[in-house]
Amino acid sequence: MTSDKASSSLDDENNSLTLQAELCQSLTHPFRLKILQILEDGEKNVSDIKEVTNKPQPYISQHLRVLREKGVVITRRKANEVYYSLSDPKILKICELVADLIAKKLLSQE
Repeated sequence: MTSDKASSSLDDENNSLTLQAELCQSLTHPFRLKILQILEDGEKNVSDIKEVTNKPQPYISQHLRVLREKGVVITRRKANEVYYSLSDPKILKICELVADLIAKKLLSQE
């Protein structure tokens, strides 16, 4: 492998790892995980999420922005409303896997 190809391959790998880290980082706040649980049932707007969580609209919007910027949720506009949905159901699988790992760790500590 030439030096240019090796460097390019390493850059691609580093870029991929950076993107993975950013996606994981977007899932580090408990409220964002709650939003994902709410969206499991289908698309919702901020008012729908506010009704379930009793959190203020700016707080909800701030967390939705992070999830949207990292590609975890997608949006659809209908008139003046923005509806949010999961970009891929595999996102929930990631959360389930982490929850399973935590449950196993807690059980082993008993």
